[in-house]
Amino acid sequence: MVSKATRNKLEKCWNNRCAICGGNDYLEVHHLIAKSAGGTDDYDNLILLCACCHATVHNKAYNPNNYHQNTSIDYESAKPVLAQYFANEIGARETKEKLNLSQKTHLSESSVFKRYKREHNIVKFYNNVDLVNSMRRKNV
Repeated sequence: MVSKATRNKLEKCWNNRCAICGGNDYLEVHHLIAKSAGGTDDYDNLILLCACCHATVHNKAYNPNNYHQNTSIDYESAKPVLAQYFANEIGARETKEKLNLSQKTHLSESSVFKRYKREHNIVKFYNNVDLVNSMRRKNV
């Protein structure tokens, strides 16, 4: 499992784009030397690939209509849920439930979350706890 810091470094290096086609949806980390062949999770052994290119590299079929179907919902169905979340109308727990995500999953790692932020130009976002704490600091 690649650390979040390593993933962030990869995303910055590759400008959140696939190393092969330049796409930016459903990005995944690919090991240049597979772990089964002695490869590591070190930064210099990793590149970013979109799900389609990643499947191709591994000689697998890619179906964009069935991408991570078991862990999330399609983007169009997720948009209203994410709109509620970013408007602070619902919390992270309820958002994860509505998106069919595990409670252990960080929302920021979800592909629908990333796509929504990108399409709505959301650079910074404070959740309810952050908003309450920042308001508290301003009032002190």
